[in-house]
Amino acid sequence: MRSIQIVSAWLLLCISQPVASQLKVKPDGNVGIGTNNPVARLHVHGEGLVDSHTSPWGRAFWTRVHHRDAGSYYLWNSVYGRDVFFVNGRGWLWAMQGAFTGSDSTMMEDVAPIESPLDAVRQLQGIRFRYGKENGGDKTDGYRLGLVAQQVERVVPEAVKIMQDSTKAIAYDDLVPLLVEAVKEQQQQIDALMAFIAYQQEEIGRLKKRRNP
Repeated sequence: MRSIQIVSAWLLLCISQPVASQLKVKPDGNVGIGTNNPVARLHVHGEGLVDSHTSPWGRAFWTRVHHRDAGSYYLWNSVYGRDVFFVNGRGWLWAMQGAFTGSDSTMMEDVAPIESPLDAVRQLQGIRFRYGKENGGDKTDGYRLGLVAQQVERVVPEAVKIMQDSTKAIAYDDLVPLLVEAVKEQQQQIDALMAFIAYQQEEIGRLKKRRNP
């Protein structure tokens, strides 16, 4: 009986403290963790962790939206007082300062040069297109510019990935090194051609001097 009284007193003390409760449910249904004033259906003040052991391609954490332009995820930064990253309900994302891909030399192995980059670029065909309605497209969106994954796969298979639903996706960032090397190869050809033209002009000049001493 004495232990029950002690536990009851401890619970009463915790509830009466002015600090934020561990779990707060407001009459409007908002739930707060670490805050007494939740402003959303779930409001967490502090760090959160999803410790998932989901299977490959499983959803560790997911959001379901019911409007084509709903914001699936927003990252708001109080320093700037604005959103700095968000994912649109149609599947495109926006980042205020862009995205970076890990590319440090310490992360790489089996490094090798890109072979015949200019020939590969010549086989690619840029297109204008629209996404179909079933994939979030809309006539008011206008055209997009891109490449067809099946065509890219035949030329640069490293830049194509097969998704869970068997559709194919392109890592457009992976095509940048190909373009860089293609430009360099083309510039070498231009430099060689310019050198040949200069040589030809010198030869023509020498021939003219012989004819008109």
